[in-house]
Amino acid sequence: MSENPNTILETAIQLEQTNENAELELATLKTRNNFETYFTDDIVHIRAITYSDSPETLLNLLENVGTDDISLEVVIGDNTLDYRKKLRGKEQLATKLDRLQRDNRLQILLAATKGNEVHTKLYILQHRDGSRTNILGSPNLSEQGWGSTRQKNAIAVFRTDGDQPLDNVFDHWYDEHKRYGEPFMEDLTEQLEDVDSDEKREEIIHAWIDGRTTSQEEEAELEQELTEKLDEANVETATIIGEFEDPDLTLAVTDNPEEADETLSQSLNGYSDYLPKLEEETRSFDASVDGKTLRASPGAISKHAKEKFGAPKMWFNSDDQLILQTPTQKQLKLTRELPDDPDRIDQALEYLEEYFETVDNFGRTDHAKAVKAQMWEAIIWFFWAPFINRYAAVYKEHGIDLDKYLPSLYVYGEPGSGKGTLSRYAFHLLSDGHVEEPEDGDSLNKTRLRSVRNVDSVFPVVFDDIDPNDLDTETFLNFRQKHWTGEVDIPALAFISNDNLPRNRIQHRAKILNFDIQFKDTHRTAKYVNDLTNRSNPVFTWFAHLFKDRDVIMRSEDADTLAEAREVFKELYQRADRELPEYFPDEPAEKKYDIGKWMWEDAYESGLVEFKRRNGNLIAEFDDSLSVYSSVRKYARTLPKETRAQQDGNQILIRAEQQALDWFPFDTDSNGGFLNRLLS
Repeated sequence: MSENPNTILETAIQLEQTNENAELELATLKTRNNFETYFTDDIVHIRAITYSDSPETLLNLLENVGTDDISLEVVIGDNTLDYRKKLRGKEQLATKLDRLQRDNRLQILLAATKGNEVHTKLYILQHRDGSRTNILGSPNLSEQGWGSTRQKNAIAVFRTDGDQPLDNVFDHWYDEHKRYGEPFMEDLTEQLEDVDSDEKREEIIHAWIDGRTTSQEEEAELEQELTEKLDEANVETATIIGEFEDPDLTLAVTDNPEEADETLSQSLNGYSDYLPKLEEETRSFDASVDGKTLRASPGAISKHAKEKFGAPKMWFNSDDQLILQTPTQKQLKLTRELPDDPDRIDQALEYLEEYFETVDNFGRTDHAKAVKAQMWEAIIWFFWAPFINRYAAVYKEHGIDLDKYLPSLYVYGEPGSGKGTLSRYAFHLLSDGHVEEPEDGDSLNKTRLRSVRNVDSVFPVVFDDIDPNDLDTETFLNFRQKHWTGEVDIPALAFISNDNLPRNRIQHRAKILNFDIQFKDTHRTAKYVNDLTNRSNPVFTWFAHLFKDRDVIMRSEDADTLAEAREVFKELYQRADRELPEYFPDEPAEKKYDIGKWMWEDAYESGLVEFKRRNGNLIAEFDDSLSVYSSVRKYARTLPKETRAQQDGNQILIRAEQQALDWFPFDTDSNGGFLNRLLS
């Protein structure tokens, strides 16, 4: 008889082939206590396939469950490459784990060390009398996962006499998954094989723990460990609640708020090269280095990451929930199930549309629909950006160039075109106002851009008001491909500039959006936009909940990396039973609304550019009144790469004539049109 109060069904079943009997239980697990009811005092051996956030969880299981000589064999299915860094400063824990492994009471197998990730959750519990409890479902042996009182897991439980065909199925499943993992601590056990001295043993264990476990720079590895510390921290957790929702929906999941972690400690053993620099940095934020231990509040760790690298700490935990560490002690859970009430989704989407409709209400532009589409394209990119490392993993596996097909964002437009407002609004949607400002473009240089790779965060890094000449071409073109290993999360990049396009080589690796608009510069406009962009809106949390379960698709018709993100927006509109606006970019907005074409058309119709031939090449010659280094260059950079265009003073040499003719939006058949003037 089950002791789980949330059991839905218990029944005896008979296996048709053998006529053997077993017991079936279907149940829900709402708390850790529900799960623990199955781990009874008579268990002698456990085999498990699960996620587990630390070796301490496994040690606690061995000490508190089953018989005195209980043994545990576990396949850790998540992307934890090595538990070694979790043992720094915990030599006694490492000693206990080693002793348990020597006594054949514990074996830990890590799937990630073979480049695998296993999502199966399976438990085989062997009882003293030979009977078995086989559990299949979704619960993890994870402190992080069971920290939430709102988590629910479904399980199917099969109780057998221990020697039935059903047991063979579970044995087969387990053995099949076991082959995906490699033993943890096996190298340490070998080093300690013939060591008799306790002092020497401690020395070996200490040296093993301090060993570097990744190929990353010290700074990057430390940031990775700090992210894991935040993931394990006992802190208050909330989510984004819309102004139109019940404020009681705020999700506080700390078991005991009075016992929340106010300070986290991180061992600095193994970081001798980085230690002096870190000691200097801690003077500027709420942290300290005491010997070889860093102590800092959770908020200070995230604030330091934002100030140093441009991104606060944002990560996916072992339960695939997107988490943001705010500058306070609070963490935001940014993956939230959609409400059953479509009106709430409708209201959130209406709030979003009001931002785009500022173009109609306060803007001056000849291309309102195109500008709104490009603004939406930018929001789609920002919503997609936290998932960029998931795409990197799949693309890398298929040999796809990460820097070419994981687009950075580049937004340009004249002062007053709403570019800065875009980044602040996107940050607000992603963080509920906890992240406000992008990085100052003056700080952009080769060294700063390279350092971004070390932050271990999925929050996008944005450089505002940049000079395109400060964006180093080689550093940008090789930002991700040569450095992404999957060990440290590398954030997506965005750049904002005042009406200046980057170099052509950079354009071909970025999503280029042109905000061809001027917003009215009035107090009323400023107040309206400020109030609109500072409203709490949960739309990103719903997007993230849907998007995290979508596969990364290898597209055959195009290379639209954001295609699945567009589909999630369409699904949100379907859930809300709301009509999708006509300006929604169902394909990349920069391709559907190529503002560069309109620029050329305006220049052609107004007589600012004429065409001629020289040495078999097409030449676009601009009026001498235009600036060579800004205006003419701007036209040159809007031409597609297929035209093989090159600027020379106030002229643009076009080597691929047919591609240019296909691209120019001129009516070549009308009198006085392009071809007539060209041939005259």
